[in-house]
Amino acid sequence: MTGKLRIFRNYGLKQIAILIFFLLVILPTLGVGILVQSTYTKILQDQYVESTVRNLDAVVNQLEEQFSMVEDLADYLIYNPDLNDYLQSNPYQYSEYVDDLKESVEGLLSFHLFSKPYIRSITIDGLNGGLIEMGEPVYGDEQQWLQQALELRGKIVWSEGYTANSGWNGEVRIISLFRVLNKYKDVTTPLGNLVIRLDEQSIVKLLENEQYREQGYVYVIGPNDELVLQSENAQAALNLDPHHILESMRSTGARDTSYQAGDSSYYTFSRHMDGTDWTIVTAIPKSVIDQQLVGVRWIMSAVLLGILLLLALALVGFHYMIILPILRLKNETTRVMMGDFSARVPVHSKNEISDLGRKFNAMVDTIQELIDHKYKLEIRERESELKLLQSQMDPHFLYNTLDTIRWTARLEHAEKASHLIEMLSRFFRSSVNNGQYETTLMQEMQFVQSYLALHQVRLGTRLHYTLFMEYTLEDVKIPKTIIQPLVENFLIHGFQTKSNDNWIKVIAYQRGNEIWIDVRDNGKGMDAQQVQQLQAMLKQRQQKSDKIGALQNINERLTIFFGTGYGLELMPVKEQGTWVRLKIPYVNSNGGE
Repeated sequence: MTGKLRIFRNYGLKQIAILIFFLLVILPTLGVGILVQSTYTKILQDQYVESTVRNLDAVVNQLEEQFSMVEDLADYLIYNPDLNDYLQSNPYQYSEYVDDLKESVEGLLSFHLFSKPYIRSITIDGLNGGLIEMGEPVYGDEQQWLQQALELRGKIVWSEGYTANSGWNGEVRIISLFRVLNKYKDVTTPLGNLVIRLDEQSIVKLLENEQYREQGYVYVIGPNDELVLQSENAQAALNLDPHHILESMRSTGARDTSYQAGDSSYYTFSRHMDGTDWTIVTAIPKSVIDQQLVGVRWIMSAVLLGILLLLALALVGFHYMIILPILRLKNETTRVMMGDFSARVPVHSKNEISDLGRKFNAMVDTIQELIDHKYKLEIRERESELKLLQSQMDPHFLYNTLDTIRWTARLEHAEKASHLIEMLSRFFRSSVNNGQYETTLMQEMQFVQSYLALHQVRLGTRLHYTLFMEYTLEDVKIPKTIIQPLVENFLIHGFQTKSNDNWIKVIAYQRGNEIWIDVRDNGKGMDAQQVQQLQAMLKQRQQKSDKIGALQNINERLTIFFGTGYGLELMPVKEQGTWVRLKIPYVNSNGGE
């Protein structure tokens, strides 16, 4: 996760805020807006298609109902006993009975003509010479359908739309039903021909309901792929081929599909019409649906734009309410870092950032007060102490005097005394070290060696010590005097005067990216409760005794010098004694960890 966030390290707070706003707000909002608009458009298109299919089904159902009523009338006439008797009588011989039969049939036909205004006329032409014509007098070339009806011997034949002459209205367009009327007691014996003529315009108006009249085109295809009829506006759609549309839908087995004709795209639908073997095909330009969706797209775009404007206002508010105060606080912090303690953050509200500004101002006041009073006073006291020490003893005078005594001891062949004076001189030189705070690990180990060598002269064989350091760690920089106090604690608190086997070991070695310095002894040690108390005191920085104070001082110095994660750690021991480990970072020759 840290590696992924490295790309933000070289950007300022403003750039990061804009980048995050763009990546996490604008782009997702645009993506969601486009997705919602696309999905909603698709839903509206699907709803329009479903509505069109339902509308087409309703139209076809009405047509089926009308044509079914006409076919029911044809079926009823076959089984009508008056018509059967009339078609088997001699119409040229006057008979009151024959007239009554004819009048009965004409009354029936008149009822249907008046109740079904889409029927123009009905003609029954008997083979016995009897003729019944009801409705509008219409004449046209109908021989081909009459021949088909004769060949089918009683099955219904529907014609396509054709032009006929009307005695009332001149040329008219009609669709007709043709059927041979057989004797109902002997279905193989024909009695006459039935022709029921329907007004094509009435059927077209039914097909051209409000939706198709304004927006689409309607075609009726016969069982032999002949064009039975079409809507009036379909005649102007020269680029549409209803036969090709129907063939395309049959090849895919779909009732609705998209159809491309030239540069225009259409939604096409089909529905088979039962009873007539006709298929109704409709085509609606996609531009019609697009026009209906224009308003929706505008509304969705306006909503999306409004959201983006609100987000932009939110970014501006975020900039002025959060980013600018933080940048102002950063600038004032830089002034304080450069030593200008007159820096102050203006506070105008009561939110958390303003509270941070108030605390910053209070902190600067406190720092300035501490510098002006406490720290300056302590510096003066330190300077006084140093001057006093310098007036009491000059370190160079001490070193020169010790060297003179050491060489005098050698001239008098007091080698042991000379060695002790050399150890003492080295010890003082390391402890003072020209006022330097830092030293090397090698110099610190030599300092400890001098200290232990001086004590071994006093303690004799009762004290044994071991010092070990990996040679690669000689030049490692550490704070001065961090190992010697641990050795001193052992000699003061852990040394067993009645034992002749007191030992202490100081081992410095590298472990990964750290340097571990283990100081172990077999002294009196501490029990588990004391170790826990000591660890708690080290964490809480509470000074309890001189021994704990020394450990706490070493731990704090290491933490301040190297940072958190480094310092002093008490290690568990199985036997008697104490094991203290100092952890510091390992820095290679290139200066990196």
